[in-house]
Amino acid sequence: MKRSFILILTLLTLTIFAFSEVKIGVINSQELLRKTKKGSQTLKYLEDLKNAKERQIQTLVTELETLEKELSSPALNANTRAGKLRILEDKKVNYDRTVQDAQKEMQSQSAKVLGDLEKEFIPIINQVGQAKGYALVLDVTNSGVAYFAPTADITAEMIKAVDEKLPVK
Repeated sequence: MKRSFILILTLLTLTIFAFSEVKIGVINSQELLRKTKKGSQTLKYLEDLKNAKERQIQTLVTELETLEKELSSPALNANTRAGKLRILEDKKVNYDRTVQDAQKEMQSQSAKVLGDLEKEFIPIINQVGQAKGYALVLDVTNSGVAYFAPTADITAEMIKAVDEKLPVK
């Protein structure tokens, strides 16, 4: 009797849960990043930083190429050649360090600014999700969602909310 009662109660609970509407929304965080004003500003900052680092590295590459051309000249005497070789070796070491530093800075800055942006986006996503009655909001770019109905996509709604709530400096 006791087992039957528990079984009936469990089935009743599952039936009620199955027939209740659970609202699930999905967002595309990459689209949110690209299409919000704040996200676009952040991506532009990272792109500008990347371009500055590339220009700095390209300047070093040009210097190295110029020195290598000078060293290939048969008109150089031994002392001049030895001096230019030392300069070339120093510039190669400087180039390697600059490339490594640029990569580290890009990784560090990307992690920092994207992490800061995520901290700003999450409360807005939570607020909109709660206000609209969503039990769950998934990010399709990070959650492994294989399929969702287009009606579940609330990315455009989130873009609008983020742009309204986050001012661009």
